[in-house]
Amino acid sequence: MKKILVVTNGNIGDFVLATSALKLLRQGLPEDEITLITSVRVKDFIEGLNKEWIDSSKTLFFPRNDNHKKTAVAGAFIDNVIYTDFSFTRSFIRQRVDQVFWFVKNYFKIKRSAFDDCVFLDHSRFFAKVMPLTGIKNLIGPSTWWSGDKVPNPNISSLTKAVPLPENSDNTHMVERYQTIIRSYLDNCNLSTPLLPKTKQETAEKVNKLLNKTNKYSVTFSLRGDNIKGNKKIYPVTHAIEIIKRLHNQIDADYYMLGTKIFYDDAEYIKYQIPEAKIHNLCSKTSLPELKTVFEQTDLLISVDTGAIHIAAVTNTNIIGLYGANDGNSFPVSSRSTVLYVKQPCSPCNYTRTVLGIPCPYGDNPKCLESVTPDMVSGAALKILKGLNK
Repeated sequence: MKKILVVTNGNIGDFVLATSALKLLRQGLPEDEITLITSVRVKDFIEGLNKEWIDSSKTLFFPRNDNHKKTAVAGAFIDNVIYTDFSFTRSFIRQRVDQVFWFVKNYFKIKRSAFDDCVFLDHSRFFAKVMPLTGIKNLIGPSTWWSGDKVPNPNISSLTKAVPLPENSDNTHMVERYQTIIRSYLDNCNLSTPLLPKTKQETAEKVNKLLNKTNKYSVTFSLRGDNIKGNKKIYPVTHAIEIIKRLHNQIDADYYMLGTKIFYDDAEYIKYQIPEAKIHNLCSKTSLPELKTVFEQTDLLISVDTGAIHIAAVTNTNIIGLYGANDGNSFPVSSRSTVLYVKQPCSPCNYTRTVLGIPCPYGDNPKCLESVTPDMVSGAALKILKGLNK
């Protein structure tokens, strides 16, 4: 039995996209021990996936001994998890202090585990530097950086095997990127899609009460990403107000504002500006499993590139993605999604903002998202919602 360590410590959306690769890994190595390093923010999702995987695997049988007798295997989706609690919104120095403290705390746990291999889905320079110190001999990761065009992975010197990936990372979807790394590790050509645990009945009932729907349609909004370094995924509040006004004039709908506490005041302002519409402020009021359930019980999500859009993509809700900083590497993986993107000379800008540290020249009003007009969004929304009657 091999012992494999997988590092994927990005944001919530990154984890959701990475589940497609983790599923390939588990299916390819059902009897090996997989340990994951990831953010504590996705703990509920991992625990739910583990329970479902164990329940389903109880019906699977594998030859396990020399006599070829078949024994039931009740393995987990992920056998062990080492959680991190890094905040990407803190200062550079505070982030480094948190990372060093985490490594000191977990060094002996990783060292004693004697992992055979470490697979990097994560693109952190920190993990690339410290994992070799734990004695793991085989370190596998991507040849290119996660964004930009013809940008080599700066961590490549730490790897014993660099998996070849397309040079243009801006146009290589993260799901394909993650799966390519795992397919290379397994030496197969299987495919998968992101997955999340099924909704519990009590969660569905709680969310149904929270939504308190009274109109024919239900539209959710996620219009601002977390304030992470260089993050300019901010859709103008004035645009959102105009969109709701246009929809309100043509359809009967409940509107739900989603997001973290940084968007709460903006959501309240939107409610104040359109008192005639039924707008609910759900910012910071849902857990991740509850957020997934919100999408299962509503008709449409209008969202910038956040974790919410990737959670919604696992459900059957309709999605309108508002994109600007990205040009294709993180579109929602859903047949029910419509992406609105207006090309600007400075976009995509993930590499220049997050790696080179060049700030958006438009500050908190990125032109790329401002160019996605209320007319474009409301037109797409009405087409989707009116199509639900057919």
